[in-house]
Amino acid sequence: MNVLIAEDDGVSRLVLQKALEEMGYAVQVAKDGAEAWEFFQKRPFPLVISDWMMPGIDGLELCRRVRSVRDKGYTYFILLTARDSKEDRLHAIGSGADDFLSKPLDRTELAARLSVARRILDMEHRLREANEELQLKTQALEMSQEMVQQANLRFRELFDNVPVACYTIDAEGTIYEWNRAAADLYGWSEYEVLARSIFDTIIRQEDRALMQELIQQVIHGGGSVVESVDRCRDGTTRYVLRSLFPLHDAAGNVTAGICASVDITQRVEYERELRALNEWLENLAFTDALTGLLNHRALQDKLVEMSAAASHREQTFSFALLDIDHFKRFNDTYGHRAGDEVLRLVAQVLRDNAPAGSLVARYGGEELSIVMPGYGLEDAIRVAEKLRQAIASAPNPYRQITASFGVAEFMPYMHSPSDVIEVADAALYEAKRAGRNCVRPLLESVQEDAA
Repeated sequence: MNVLIAEDDGVSRLVLQKALEEMGYAVQVAKDGAEAWEFFQKRPFPLVISDWMMPGIDGLELCRRVRSVRDKGYTYFILLTARDSKEDRLHAIGSGADDFLSKPLDRTELAARLSVARRILDMEHRLREANEELQLKTQALEMSQEMVQQANLRFRELFDNVPVACYTIDAEGTIYEWNRAAADLYGWSEYEVLARSIFDTIIRQEDRALMQELIQQVIHGGGSVVESVDRCRDGTTRYVLRSLFPLHDAAGNVTAGICASVDITQRVEYERELRALNEWLENLAFTDALTGLLNHRALQDKLVEMSAAASHREQTFSFALLDIDHFKRFNDTYGHRAGDEVLRLVAQVLRDNAPAGSLVARYGGEELSIVMPGYGLEDAIRVAEKLRQAIASAPNPYRQITASFGVAEFMPYMHSPSDVIEVADAALYEAKRAGRNCVRPLLESVQEDAA
């Protein structure tokens, strides 16, 4: 995979380039944002890693320019920065950034971020190919339908050779003509179905009433195009796009109907696979890879929805922000892999003990959060205390794990999700000042000031 680096610091640029090349990436190096933009305009890069602070075109401006290019496939954009404030990162996400790398560079973190990027880019590539293939199949289907219309006009000449399953029926569904394509699709030869009813051959019992209704529409001069599931001679079923048209005699009276069935089984199955891939991709975009909880982006989206509802007095909610106590010390003692295990353990404890209907998310780093729809502050404090105790009593192969909680309720004077986050963050600070491993709200007056 080709990676474009934009870094104005020579040492940092060299360190990042060497790390990427050792991981097997082909690296294009730019000494600033302007040079990176020149490289990107000449050819697209699926992955860009850019320093945030650069003279001229900084990382955010470079990201915005990359996002303005919409005809070269998706580019995964990672900002390299020492900034860690929520406001900065929210601003960067709003400018189109996908992820962040902390300065100084940590190779383990770099590998993890690149793993997520590759998964998303691979899935985006597969979806793009799938969409292109589906368009080709749709075009082929449209061409087949056009051929059916031509066969209806030149029925006597072309019926037997048209490459679409065609047969004619009367008002009771009795078959009078049956072409070679129908024999190939359904498995019955012409002599086996002539003078027999379609209800005894290809139409399933559960579709009988609908087919009878469609035949009556045709007999009265109308037509229809429907998707259906038909039976075959060997007992299998096929998805078909069935077109029914009236056949007229010399006087213009409808005497029968002609049916053309296009096999769309492969398309239907392919659409199912595509829907499953889309669902998987959507879940990936809103799930934290380490803990399996909602990620920061999904949390922000949910808070926007809930705060809008709360502002209209539809339903209040409370927000709890928790921080694993002395997490850095834990990492320093047992290693980052053990730290990841602790994060996953705490996430599981929250999932198992949080109230039904609540949302558990990873806020960032060792900070997790719980959104509790319909919970006032007092009830939310009780929930947080229950969760705190569950974390403290959870068995693990290391030392005891504890967490500090800050709790806030969305109030009428709050204007946005950031207000309730700020209040919960201030309450979390109070919990840490109180010695950690405890739950703290803010008094309403202090809470309003914090908001």
